[in-house]
Amino acid sequence: MKRVVIVDDEPDLLLTIQAGFAKNNRFQLVTAGNGIEALDILEQNIIDLVVTDLRTPQMDGIELLAAMSQSFPEIPSLVMTAFGTSSLEQQLRKAGALNILEKPLDIDTLEQSINAALDFYQYNEGGPELDIFLQLLAMEKKTVHLKVFATDDQQGSFFFRKGYMIDAEQGDFTGDKAVLEMLEWQKITLSMKEFCPSTITHDMPDTESQLMPLLFNMPYHTERAGSVDPLDKARQEFIRLQKKK
Repeated sequence: MKRVVIVDDEPDLLLTIQAGFAKNNRFQLVTAGNGIEALDILEQNIIDLVVTDLRTPQMDGIELLAAMSQSFPEIPSLVMTAFGTSSLEQQLRKAGALNILEKPLDIDTLEQSINAALDFYQYNEGGPELDIFLQLLAMEKKTVHLKVFATDDQQGSFFFRKGYMIDAEQGDFTGDKAVLEMLEWQKITLSMKEFCPSTITHDMPDTESQLMPLLFNMPYHTERAGSVDPLDKARQEFIRLQKKK
C-alpha cells in the first residue's frame, strides 16, 4: 500500500480527510501540521507522495518543497491552497497553470488528484519542476533569493521581490536569458535565502521580464500533452518577442 503525507495546520481538516479515506485500500494517509513535522516523517518512513498546504507555520509549503529537493528529491508532491483575489492567482487558476488543489477541499477531488499523481509517478521521476516553483513564488508573493543547482555543478539564481522576479543570473547570462538556461535543467536542487539586493552582481534590467508571464500560462507537467512541450512554446514566443525589439 502506498503512503501519502498530508501537510496542513488545520487539525479539523486533517481529521476530516482521514475519516474520508478510512476505507481507502490503495494508500495510507499520514498527517503533519507543518513542514518540519513532514520532514521528520519523511526521514523515518517510505513515502510515495506529499500533499502540502502552502501556508503553514514554522516551515511553509514552499520551504518544504525546497528542503525536499535537497534531501528527498525522488518524492513527488502536490500543493493545496485557498486562492485569493489577486490578478495573478486568478490568472493561474483560469489557465490551470498549477496542479493546485483549491481549498476548501472536496474529498472526491482530493482522492482523484492523489490517485492521478500516484499513477503518473509510477512511471515518471519525482523532484521539483523549476517552472512550477517559480509560479509558486510569484503566487505567494515571496521575497527571496532562490538558488538552483544542477547535477553538472552548474548553478544560478533568481531574485524575487514581493512575488515579482526582478532578475536572474546564470553564468554569463542575466535576466530572461538566464531563466531560459536554467529551465533546461532536468534534475535540480533548490535553496532559498533572504533576498539582499547586494547579491546581484550586475545592473538590473530596466524592463520587466517578458518570459515570466509566458510561464504563468504553462500547464502543470502532469497535464502536459501533445507533440510540443509547453516550455518550448513559451521559449518560441519569447524569442519572437525578442526579435521584434
